Amino acid sequence: MQWFGRSREESPDEFWRQTAAKRGGEIGFLTFATLLGRSADQPMDLPGLLYLVGETVWFEDFERDNWLAKIMGGGRKFEKTEISFFRAEVRGTRLVSRASAARCIAGAVPAEKLSPVSAVGRILSTPIVQVSLPGGTSLFFDMIRRTEFIALFTLSESAAPPPQ
Repeated sequence: MQWFGRSREESPDEFWRQTAAKRGGEIGFLTFATLLGRSADQPMDLPGLLYLVGETVWFEDFERDNWLAKIMGGGRKFEKTEISFFRAEVRGTRLVSRASAARCIAGAVPAEKLSPVSAVGRILSTPIVQVSLPGGTSLFFDMIRRTEFIALFTLSESAAPPPQ
């Protein structure tokens, strides 16, 4: 059966089998996430999947099925976004407020100057995950499995040998 030109979609199992084959390993962690942006860059607001294959973290977005654009003849072409980084590259992760993440993405506040979200802020709004990478760059994600994602990096830091 087809509806608005869509054919039968692949099963989730098949999608993950193909993704694991494409990325060269098994999926170790996954969550739905929205990439809000990168420090001192343009806001992105891209919903997609954030997942771990081996020691590489991947984010990829998917085309939104906008039925109104189909009816009105919207001609914007979808451009897929894929971002990856190695776990070992991550300098730190923390929860920050959405407002401070937006200011950092806009370039108004350097990533290293952001404060962690307060306990009250965690209750009153959805905290955003800041992923700090080399060179002072940070990525900001709104995600479902925040605690588990942050633990991926806490565990890797504690498993590292002590400096000599």
